[in-house]
Amino acid sequence: MAKFRYKAKNLENKVIKGVLFAKDEEELRQIISNQKYFLVSARKIPESTQFFTFLEKVSSDVLAIFCREFAIMISSGITITKSIETLKNSTRNRKLREILEEVHIELLKGRMLSEALEKYPKTFPVFFRNMIRIGEISGRLDRVLPQLADYYENDTKVKKQVRSAMAYPTFLVFLSIGVVAVLSLFVVPIFGELFASFDAELPQVTKISIMVSEFLRMNFGFIVLGFFLIFFLFKWLKTLPKVRLAIDRLKLNFPVIKNVVIAQMTARFTSGLSTLIKSGIPIVDSIDTMGKMLGNKAVEEKFVFASSEIKRGQGIAKAIKTIDLFPDMLIQMLIVGEQTAELEQVLDKTSGYFEENVNASIKRMVSVIEPLMTILVGFMVLFVIISVFIPMMDLLNAIDRIG
Repeated sequence: MAKFRYKAKNLENKVIKGVLFAKDEEELRQIISNQKYFLVSARKIPESTQFFTFLEKVSSDVLAIFCREFAIMISSGITITKSIETLKNSTRNRKLREILEEVHIELLKGRMLSEALEKYPKTFPVFFRNMIRIGEISGRLDRVLPQLADYYENDTKVKKQVRSAMAYPTFLVFLSIGVVAVLSLFVVPIFGELFASFDAELPQVTKISIMVSEFLRMNFGFIVLGFFLIFFLFKWLKTLPKVRLAIDRLKLNFPVIKNVVIAQMTARFTSGLSTLIKSGIPIVDSIDTMGKMLGNKAVEEKFVFASSEIKRGQGIAKAIKTIDLFPDMLIQMLIVGEQTAELEQVLDKTSGYFEENVNASIKRMVSVIEPLMTILVGFMVLFVIISVFIPMMDLLNAIDRIG
């Protein structure tokens, strides 16, 4: 399938522009003709340009804006097909625009929106598709879309908190790498040549520093290439089910990050489950959906068991407790929600608290990481300075004695 950028007109001379996938220009002409338009011009998009679009993602904040604008149009009486056509022309996200082009074609063929979205599980997860499906079937899409927008806005807020909190530790990591690289590649070699010219006896720490410097200079290109290969190898390994499961289990047990991971999952669970229940999705289906939405295969397995327990007649709180992940406070709130038949309202109230708890967990993690990173950077710089300073002092003392 090739990708074409096209321009077309209808009988009223209204011009539309867009991007579509087709085998060739003839098939493209047929697709546009089915939409009651006439192809004016078409240009095949080069593969290199398509690669950058492939890398682009549809983030939570883009989905939130999409849902909010979609809701306004549906509430105003605009049809789903027309709304999607308008949104594909107005969105600035190239990836979303291309997807909506394809979705629009499927809608013109008579398919339901939720069915058309199933082709894009990475952009529209099962949570999103289930919500849209319920909205279409019940005729309450105008109520479901604002709830989706709220959910993705909250999700964006939590992700921004994580990024903001991790900005300084990440900066320290790159700073330490940069400082060591500059000292090893440019500073240490100069002093190494100086010491060699005087045929000076070097201490062990200086010999190690010079050896590391020479190794980096001789193999710098291979080292950079190696980092890229390791990065892409890791990305590939994560696609393997067993490796992904092992990594997800590690996240839940690694001392420094596990509290943040659990706090994020708790916030997403309360917010997502509340949204699903509001939309009228049965509790068992809601629990199944949330298990897939948390993005952790180890937790997803536990959710399958919890869902089966609910099907057997077990209470929601007791079933969720078997997952052995969420704090006792959430379990107690679920018990209250069940007893009072106000689970939706209880989840609404607690979701805000757990979202704030994510921020607190991140701050605690950063308070541990920052001093460790500062010590690490200081140690590496100190090691290089000492390796240069000691022989330099010996050399100066030797010159003084000669003088």
